[in-house]
Amino acid sequence: MSLEKWVEYGWLRPEPTSRDEIKSLLAIVERDLKDAAVPEVSEDRRFEAAFNAARTAANIALRGSGYRTTTQPGHHMKTVESLELTIKADPKLVQRMKVLSKKRNATSYDSAGNVSAQELELAIKTAEELQRTVVSWLKKNHAELLP
Repeated sequence: MSLEKWVEYGWLRPEPTSRDEIKSLLAIVERDLKDAAVPEVSEDRRFEAAFNAARTAANIALRGSGYRTTTQPGHHMKTVESLELTIKADPKLVQRMKVLSKKRNATSYDSAGNVSAQELELAIKTAEELQRTVVSWLKKNHAELLP
């Protein structure tokens, strides 16, 4: 499968990005990682912030590749799944992101207080790993997009 094939399926559309857009997205990742580290905030909200940082890092890779998801149900999951095509992420990382996404949805929509300290730690670790990996990938493949 390729990103071009995803365009054919209607899951993505080609759209160039800019240094300013990437800079703004990187700032979102930084902000969310800082928010996830605030111990006075509930583990649920910290988890949501960490997951958002990870998903935004995935979006940076997609945008850096010159694509954007189309607005449709499941477009956030397509952003996560695109990691295998953009940064050549290990499928285990993508699977971990899917598990974290389900937990984030349950935390956001179903019940409060269901995030454990271990789940929060995993979400933060995943976001930090993705941030490092995506920035390295940008440096190697799209240095012109870095601020």
